[in-house]
Amino acid sequence: MSTVTFDVVRASTKYVVDENGDLSQVAANTPAFEYNADGTYKGMLVEEERENGIRNSEAGGSTNGVIGSGGALPTNWQAINLNGIGVEVIGTGTEKGVEYVDIKFSGTATATTSFTIRFEGPGQITASQNEIWSGSVYMKYTDQTANPDSVNIRIQQFDSIDASLKQDLKSITLTNTLTRFKQEDITLDNASTVSVSSLAGFGITNTQAYDFTVRFGLPQLEEGVHASSVIKTSGTSATRNKDDISNTSASTYIGTAGTIYAEVQIDKIIDDNQWIIYVRSTTTPAENYIHMFLSSSGNFGYRLEASNVIAGSHDETATTGNHKLAIVYTTGDIRYYLDGVQVDADANSFTFAQTLSEIYIGKTPLDSTAQFNNWIRAFALYKRALTDSEAIALTS
Repeated sequence: MSTVTFDVVRASTKYVVDENGDLSQVAANTPAFEYNADGTYKGMLVEEERENGIRNSEAGGSTNGVIGSGGALPTNWQAINLNGIGVEVIGTGTEKGVEYVDIKFSGTATATTSFTIRFEGPGQITASQNEIWSGSVYMKYTDQTANPDSVNIRIQQFDSIDASLKQDLKSITLTNTLTRFKQEDITLDNASTVSVSSLAGFGITNTQAYDFTVRFGLPQLEEGVHASSVIKTSGTSATRNKDDISNTSASTYIGTAGTIYAEVQIDKIIDDNQWIIYVRSTTTPAENYIHMFLSSSGNFGYRLEASNVIAGSHDETATTGNHKLAIVYTTGDIRYYLDGVQVDADANSFTFAQTLSEIYIGKTPLDSTAQFNNWIRAFALYKRALTDSEAIALTS
């Protein structure tokens, strides 16, 4: 058995959950292997480029004390529509790799409404109609003497004079466990929208007394249909570059007959093609390739093209969770497997006009935005077509 080495290109650092359940930094140009909160392996996270528009997600610049009497919220953060509720910064620190600020809310409500903590002011994060945005923030209770009636996170749209146009709300349930809450796939639907912001909201009732403390950490607001891995900021917005993982001199490891295998963890199926493994010749555009992908219609798919002719392809309905896939190919026998079941077979003959020599993991070289945006747990290439029983065993 030979070991294939891959180039990993990502100019920026990245943050993922490590085996201890902590948010941990991964160096630039290094694969990001992530774990679940309980320490079980999740896979190698392959993502597209994203920008966190919130300038101060690490909550710097706060001062302990009551706001208005010596205390100060983190730089650029705001408390809005308080209606009798006092705000006090209790302290700052780091929990499980997450920089946080603890804010106490107490007092008797003078209206039935909700108040908010805004993580970035209007006019700062440029946006426009029909864009899709997602927000996220770590939150938990550190004191629950008298809880709010409800808690939500929001994405708010503003016009050119910073007037609020709309707020999209998602209700959440806080506990005493630090949790990253996400609000995803929000389409900006107002023609006057020029900027966006993200907030946390707390429902209150007139004359009711409240006394609770919330830990806030690493708020993020990004253009995209899902919340991506954490992008920390401390004074300005920041971009995490996409993951480029490839071997472009791999002809030794790829035959005219063979098997391509991948095990994946799917948390999100988005309205765009998400490539898992792409193998091709050096011809550009490639007329000889094999790839497996997650399609924009929500299917696991594969395609084999030889000498500019499609010799085999198939789509199979995808679901979230852990899956194992394999493509077995030799001229006159192409088989596709998913989770221990052969889901397709083609008896087409084919000839590769050029040697297959390039392997791309979690992306395609033909589209810089079609990253996998999920986790690849394992992959392998065999220089022979596995038998039916071998392929079933491999993918079971």
